[in-house]
Amino acid sequence: MRAKIFDSPNALDLMKELDQATEQMMSISVELVGGPQWQEAFDRQQKAFRSWRDYLYCKADEKPPARLLNIA
Repeated sequence: MRAKIFDSPNALDLMKELDQATEQMMSISVELVGGPQWQEAFDRQQKAFRSWRDYLYCKADEKPPARLLNIA
């Protein structure tokens, strides 16, 4: 059976964004930590982590994720 809900986030996309956001944050020189460039990268990484966490714990919009709904 395949789920027919298409608005569910894709785990690979979420992990890819988290990896890229973390890489961006880590690539910033220590002298720039706390500055606007670092803050932007930090915010992106936090958002990506939150999205991944919500996906894992089924908290996105307080509805069950597609992987739990086996709709024919």
